[in-house]
Amino acid sequence: MLNILFLVAHADDEALGPGGLIKKLTKNKSKVKLIVLSDGKITVRNKNVDNSKHLEKSAKILGIRNLSLLGYKDQIFEKYPISEIANSVLSHNFKPDIIITHSKSELNKDHSITLEVAKIIARPQKKKCSILSFDIPNNSFNNYKKFHPNFFVDISKEIKDKISAFRKYKNEIQKYPHPYSVGSLELIAKYYGFLSGYKYAEAYEIVKLYEDHLSFLKKN
Repeated sequence: MLNILFLVAHADDEALGPGGLIKKLTKNKSKVKLIVLSDGKITVRNKNVDNSKHLEKSAKILGIRNLSLLGYKDQIFEKYPISEIANSVLSHNFKPDIIITHSKSELNKDHSITLEVAKIIARPQKKKCSILSFDIPNNSFNNYKKFHPNFFVDISKEIKDKISAFRKYKNEIQKYPHPYSVGSLELIAKYYGFLSGYKYAEAYEIVKLYEDHLSFLKKN
């Protein structure tokens, strides 16, 4: 059985990005771990918000039992040595076969640093490690860079859980057509479904993928 690590920058990224895939894998009894690099605390409209409580509720809906917050401060990941962050991830002794993380095209600096951390962890050693990347809604668009998905996952049975997980972040939800709205999340899943022939889908870009890991979506 493969070890699959979802490595995200902030609490809520797991729902906004790969929530459907997470649910699909946990339903299949895959070995899944979620690591959030931040401490879960953010400032929203001049108010301090602790999203770690919302994260726990989101993780429960998505079926995540193995969850860790590393405690790095939101929006200042660049102030920490990247090797320190990578070693902090490695200290959890979850040796991933596949890392699913942020896209290189995203605007948020914390997101791009998280991808770099994933690349360090996935350097070829004794164990091969594949990387898939996802796009947080509107992050690439606002960066004037294009997200290039080439791997699509059918989440037609998981879309409701993905949206339910995001709903736990009550301070994050906006009204449509804001990208952080329930309507937008559903529309994005429909769009990627339209592209790939599914009713609802999530899209990923393959950073690197080993032959050994091609079957990771098959039921155990």
